[in-house]
Amino acid sequence: MTNRVFLYLCILWILCIISFAKIYDPLKVFCGEYNCYDLLGLSPDASLKDIKKAYRKVSLTLHPDKNKDANATEVFQLITKAYEILSGNDSRPLFDYYLKNPKDYFKVSGQHYYEILPKSDVRLIVVVVIGLLSWFFHTIQYQKYEKIVKYLRSATLNNLTLNNGGTKQTLELYKRASEIYDEKIKELRAKGEKSKVKMTNDPLFEKIVNEIVAEVKVEGGYRKPEWKDLFAVHCVLFPYYIVLWAMKYHRRYISKNPLPSEDKLEMARDKIGLFTWEETSDEQKQKFIDMEIWKDEVYNAWVAEMEAEELKRQSKSNKGSKKKKRRNQADSDDEVRGDEYID
Repeated sequence: MTNRVFLYLCILWILCIISFAKIYDPLKVFCGEYNCYDLLGLSPDASLKDIKKAYRKVSLTLHPDKNKDANATEVFQLITKAYEILSGNDSRPLFDYYLKNPKDYFKVSGQHYYEILPKSDVRLIVVVVIGLLSWFFHTIQYQKYEKIVKYLRSATLNNLTLNNGGTKQTLELYKRASEIYDEKIKELRAKGEKSKVKMTNDPLFEKIVNEIVAEVKVEGGYRKPEWKDLFAVHCVLFPYYIVLWAMKYHRRYISKNPLPSEDKLEMARDKIGLFTWEETSDEQKQKFIDMEIWKDEVYNAWVAEMEAEELKRQSKSNKGSKKKKRRNQADSDDEVRGDEYID
């Protein structure tokens, strides 16, 4: 009877604490909205021995095996959490500091999470991060490469013209694939085999196109990633790249010596753009290099000239369409007058 009364008193005492003692602890770093000391019936100056003794005494009566109350498990978990906080070498000083400085809750909670993190070797973490970044950038680059290869394959198979999304490169690939296909067909006919399928629908032609496109060396931002493009390799060779960049910058913009032909070609290509450069004839490329298109004033003058020529072409086209429209209107009027005369 006495033990049962004591049990009820303990439950009542815990429920009173839960009902009235509110502490700001939304992240559940400590005992939630309850004071850990109050849950064990202790004062802040209690010793570790007192904490263990209080927890043992309360657990004997509030353990779910002995306490058949509906919320027994929840209450016991809360008591256990209070014991763990107050018996910890790191957690109790943090909780004591928080009780005295409640405005520093987030500072304390952040330090709490830092303390419970597993101690890891910084070098290992750096290696793992570099490895993940290397995998990520390699995957992104490979997806870009597959995208351009898919476009080359589709444009070549369908023989897209310049007005329909094709390029000079895809037209050249189509011509080359057609020549190889014709040779293959001649060999098959010599053996007595005949193909009744249209060339563009023939699996043999598709196979030839795939082989030709696979041989194309894609440059620029869509190039196929290699081991030297890995982020890890760039990290290791970063000092070397810095030295190369400094030498290139000095050679191109500081030194008075003539630029090497490789630098001129690269600078012209970067200024014009890789796609436009690939669609330009060799004669025009050399013209760009001779006029030093990489210089801003030269490039701006060239762009202005191209825009003026485009406006002139559009103006001529508009005049031609107006003349054609007037001519058609005149022909229509003549037909009407002819019909009237016949009537």
